[in-house]
Amino acid sequence: METQTIRSVPGFAAAVRRSDQGNLPISSASRLLAQPLVPFYQLEGGDLEKECSSAAHTIANVADKLRRLSSAYGEWQHFDAPAFFDLYPTQVDLLLHVAERVSTVHITFYADLLLPSFQRMEQYWSDEFFPAYQAAYPFEQRTDKRSSYTRHFFEITQPKMIAYFQRTLAVVRSVRETLSEDIGFLATAGGSEERAQWQHYWPRRSAQALDKILLLPLEQLPTLTLSMTFPLPAHRQPGRLRRLRRMWRSKQWRKAGDW
Repeated sequence: METQTIRSVPGFAAAVRRSDQGNLPISSASRLLAQPLVPFYQLEGGDLEKECSSAAHTIANVADKLRRLSSAYGEWQHFDAPAFFDLYPTQVDLLLHVAERVSTVHITFYADLLLPSFQRMEQYWSDEFFPAYQAAYPFEQRTDKRSSYTRHFFEITQPKMIAYFQRTLAVVRSVRETLSEDIGFLATAGGSEERAQWQHYWPRRSAQALDKILLLPLEQLPTLTLSMTFPLPAHRQPGRLRRLRRMWRSKQWRKAGDW
């Protein structure tokens, strides 16, 4: 199974559900932080209240940047996402997805990945939880038959993972509550869309021996993922000239039919 990039709470939960599959993952948070983020995206960690306040402020500003992009996009011959968002190209690849369609542009910004709590959780899963799970697998039900790897997983690794997960959920829920009356955030909130990306993992059987806290229903997983759709500038639309000619000819034929 191909390892997918983890950059949202629903995506993380989907990855945990299949901890018995795939190759050793590469941490998205470690890749993001390989080059320093500009101060605009740097959030305070440690204290829960400070992280939530810092995150709410930053994400509100990112939502505003997304809304302004709808009018600025047409000014670029080829949209330069690193320049507009002030990010390194590798950071853009992780935080942003830009999809140009026939007549619209769809932007997704994975804001969960900016949270220090999410970064710590995702790095722990990638660097420690996943290898520990693989070492302990398959799990012996009888406690007197368990290997040292299995005991370590149940006594140390999984409880620590649960604590990181619960902390991240608390931060995301608090930030969403803080921004619940922010029109800019509400206009760009992409939680439903992001959960839909991962829904096919929930009908499947989850990996063995995972605590139920790590197996929350998909609808209970909050996210700060943002998304925005706006018209693709007319001069950038593929086949626009052909469509205009077709419309012009159609009008000419209708006029000729009136005589």
